[in-house]
Amino acid sequence: MKILMGFLFMYLIMPFFGCFNFSLPMQRTYGTIDDYFITSYAIHIIIILIIVFILVAPASKISDFSYDATIDEKFINQILNRSILALFVAMFIELFVFGAINILLMKVGRGDFRITLGPLGFFYNFFTTYMPAGVIAFASVYYNLSDKRKEFTIKLIFIYLLAIIIGVLTGYKYTALLITSAGLVQMSSKIKTKYILLIGAAFLSLMTFSAYYFMKMDDPTTALGYVFARATSVALQGSVVVYNYFPEGGEDSLLALLYAFGNRIASLITGYSVTDVEFLKINITRLVGYLSYPEADKALSGAFNLTVTNFGEGVYYFGKYKYFIFSIITGLILGLSIRAYLQSRDKDNTIKHVMLNIYVMIIVLPWLMGGVIGSLFGIPTVVYMSLLYIVLKLIKSKFIFE
Repeated sequence: MKILMGFLFMYLIMPFFGCFNFSLPMQRTYGTIDDYFITSYAIHIIIILIIVFILVAPASKISDFSYDATIDEKFINQILNRSILALFVAMFIELFVFGAINILLMKVGRGDFRITLGPLGFFYNFFTTYMPAGVIAFASVYYNLSDKRKEFTIKLIFIYLLAIIIGVLTGYKYTALLITSAGLVQMSSKIKTKYILLIGAAFLSLMTFSAYYFMKMDDPTTALGYVFARATSVALQGSVVVYNYFPEGGEDSLLALLYAFGNRIASLITGYSVTDVEFLKINITRLVGYLSYPEADKALSGAFNLTVTNFGEGVYYFGKYKYFIFSIITGLILGLSIRAYLQSRDKDNTIKHVMLNIYVMIIVLPWLMGGVIGSLFGIPTVVYMSLLYIVLKLIKSKFIFE
């Protein structure tokens, strides 16, 4: 629970810190931040936290998974072995089927690589995010149900290392942390606070190295500064654009809900090409990039977009004077999702529990920092979760023992 709450505060508050280090060059490009923006953002956060606390507090008392002698240790060992195999398969597909090895070898940039994937980019996201996140969370559940013998501990650590490597190989600084977040939350009751701080420092170092290597920065200090800016002022850029361009809310803002169908299906529904200016109303992050970024063609192609936080999305739908409606909606979605996850702690339904974990950690919480509400219930999410369910069922299958 403590790690989950830590991630919640990170996603909510880190962009808010960007209000205080939003540089003059950023203001000239994306717009200014006034006192009302800061106050409104703070109220947005407070509303969400109050609602989440009210909804989650009763469920937080439910006992976490612990050693269960009725579960066959051979079965747990098989779960861990299959989890390792699944991650090796995901890594192989990432590197050699999709060609992410070219990112590692610096033959192609991350943005350009994403464009070259075309329709395959949809499945790339599954193998580099959803699948590894689900696998390590699933392995963590059964580790907690085991006697935690040394053999199991070594295998679990290896599973986490494989997942981190998969994240690093994407070239994105944050992916490794995103992938492991579900597993860390699953292990929350078993990790002491001092170790949480060490884990946080390790991931900060990893993200700094990733920025230094893949973005070819001059030195680690510059990379560290960029990582901090990316989580704060850079994460805020899209929301500032929304605030300045759409103070009364976006025209035809409801079109953005079509994002739930994915870009290509939304394109078929509207008749707009994915690279048309009119289509940008469906994808807020690309829209604000097009409006503010000097290279508008990159926003049209999808090579560039801006992060729009949950607060910015609220302004886009309801305007800067009624944003709090979206704050209430967000608090309810977040609180009910976390409560459902906590209430699903059941050794006889571990797949459901892990699926809810992934929904909260990979879909709902990242929405606070840079997603769109359509992603919570959209077709891509349904497909990803369905594929993950199949993978977990295969890992848990007992046919070998029957």
